[in-house]
Amino acid sequence: MITSTANPKVKWVRALQLKRKAREEERLFVVEGIRLAREAVAAGVPARLVMHTETLDARGRGLANSLARLGAEVELVSESVMAACSDTDTPPGLLAVVERPDLPFPQALTLALVADGLADPGNLGTTLRTALAAGAQAFFLAGDTVDPFNPKVVRGAMGAHFHIPIRKLAAGEAAAALAGLHVWLAEAAEGGIPYYAVDWRAPSAVIIGSEAGGPGALTRELAADRTHIPISPASESLNAAVAAAVILFEIARQRGSP
Repeated sequence: MITSTANPKVKWVRALQLKRKAREEERLFVVEGIRLAREAVAAGVPARLVMHTETLDARGRGLANSLARLGAEVELVSESVMAACSDTDTPPGLLAVVERPDLPFPQALTLALVADGLADPGNLGTTLRTALAAGAQAFFLAGDTVDPFNPKVVRGAMGAHFHIPIRKLAAGEAAAALAGLHVWLAEAAEGGIPYYAVDWRAPSAVIIGSEAGGPGALTRELAADRTHIPISPASESLNAAVAAAVILFEIARQRGSP
């Protein structure tokens, strides 16, 4: 059993939890808890390490064994070590270090979401989860959007990382990445036409900007048209994840299903 927080494996997990640079350089991230471990196993992503406590139930031990078959080394750890490695206030008793999924885009991309400048991890995680639920086939990141493999984003997305391709929208490559899609910029109230008046049956990309600063110059240049969600004059704006949900599910409604 690992009982010291000075153990090299503990330091490694903590670095992956805390540092974007470590996650990007090693192309690894941490999943915590039964549900996300199950998603990782179902996706068959290569795993490097599993940590669990003595209190882990039979279901959790089964998942640890499944992750071991995906390449993970399994370590029993003390409760204090699990607390040091976990990003949650109540450590779940099981966490795993896994490789980033490298999911391909579909041959015919018909719906993509672009998150531009979303700085709040919970907001981005919820938006990822919503995009998958509504049938988006690709998720692009632009501007100063938070790292999609930040532990809070991973928890908020509830497994979406294993099902939807996530890519950075880089300058010089953005137009090619969205080629064939009609790009819509979701504006503040009264910008462009109402979202429900758009014919979303054509292949489309929707840009959702931050509530504070909106989308950046790169995505504004890519947008062919603008749309908005009418709201009460008493309200200044919608939460970005809520705005994404409203528009994406209108797209799903018009197309008949997510």
